Amino acid sequence: MASSMLFKIALISCLAVATAHKKAAPPAGSSGSTNSTGSTGSNIFDVTKYSASTSASASANSKAFLEAFKAACTVKGRPTFLVPKGTYQLGPVTFEGPCQGTHITFEIQGTLVAPPDVISIPGNAWVEFDSLHEMVLQGGGVFDGQGQSTWPLPSHNKPISIRLMKCVIGRISNITSKNSKFFHMSLHHAEGIIIENLKIVAPGHSKNTDGIHISGSSNITLNNIDISTGDDCISIGPGTNNVIVAGVKCGPGHGLSIGSLGKYKGEEDVGNIHVKNCTLTGTTNGVRIKTWPGAPPSEAFNITFEDVTMTNVSYPIIIDQKYCPNGECTTHAPSLVKLRDIRFSRIRGTSNTPVAVKLACSDKEPCQNVKLQDISLKPLTSAVDEISSFCTNVHGAVSGIQNPDPCLGPHPGNSSNSDSSSAPSPAPTDD
Repeated sequence: MASSMLFKIALISCLAVATAHKKAAPPAGSSGSTNSTGSTGSNIFDVTKYSASTSASASANSKAFLEAFKAACTVKGRPTFLVPKGTYQLGPVTFEGPCQGTHITFEIQGTLVAPPDVISIPGNAWVEFDSLHEMVLQGGGVFDGQGQSTWPLPSHNKPISIRLMKCVIGRISNITSKNSKFFHMSLHHAEGIIIENLKIVAPGHSKNTDGIHISGSSNITLNNIDISTGDDCISIGPGTNNVIVAGVKCGPGHGLSIGSLGKYKGEEDVGNIHVKNCTLTGTTNGVRIKTWPGAPPSEAFNITFEDVTMTNVSYPIIIDQKYCPNGECTTHAPSLVKLRDIRFSRIRGTSNTPVAVKLACSDKEPCQNVKLQDISLKPLTSAVDEISSFCTNVHGAVSGIQNPDPCLGPHPGNSSNSDSSSAPSPAPTDD
């Protein structure tokens, strides 16, 4: 109850900040005299006044962007960092706070284009927002990661397109991220961030291009986001608490995932995750929780997936505690990540795999209190004739409509259960 109340307070604060900004900040495109600092008007810092140009090189524009930001960051009021319409080549930039003012808006109206190679972005991110308070990122602009030539490369060499580090209270809305080299957007040690009305796009073969990855963060809301990519549309990693994911359209991609968890020692718990009113189309997984074999002890708890519609989806409901993408596992020991208090409610649509519900939990830490409520899945007749459920090492209950026949509860149907000698086909391996 306390965590829920804190979450509501954080969200109210975010909305208050956004409303106050609309009332107080001048329109981003308003005209005015240019003062000696290069700002247009009193609090708008236009990057073109600092020598940024649609014809300038990526490195020159990076320098101009940082100069404009440094000027805006010294203002004690409510500055706006403005990128006007146009296409700008842009090298790596880090907008690092804290700033003098209590609020800063990044009004990105133009298209930002990253260098096509990895060498030009030696760090972990192309555009990074670090240690900012009450930030807003908006404007209808595009972040073009130009990742096409890098997708075959190892993931540890590739930068995230947009990363928020240690940002507290903020809103990201009305922007597009396309063709990232690695994750499109990542939140790490962030708190009280609302992300809404985004479009994230990359082709299905763009490996490791997660739409939004969240780790070590709390009180995060994702709302009304359209994602088609080559990996998880949303991935929620260790140390994340109090997250709402609502109105996400996902596909193609690898679905909506908690995890992967347990790859490293000392990972923090994940809890209070609520996914609702989402649509998945043509994804290789549906709603999923994944942990590595041999994972050290941690917990993931109080996780709800509800009112989710699936169309032509593989493994619409899946818990996989033997997650092993591309044969990367170094052990086959049971995962020690404890999964508990998990609810799948009102999940409906079509499965293109014979196993539509797969709950494969750990031998050492069986899943506890898993509930299936009103599950209405049908076979995609062009792909499979019938569908079933598979459970192993899971304790829970069912209620309401159950299709396919459940493998949970005191009287499971004809689907496979933990005593079955036949196991389903493995879920697709991905990162």
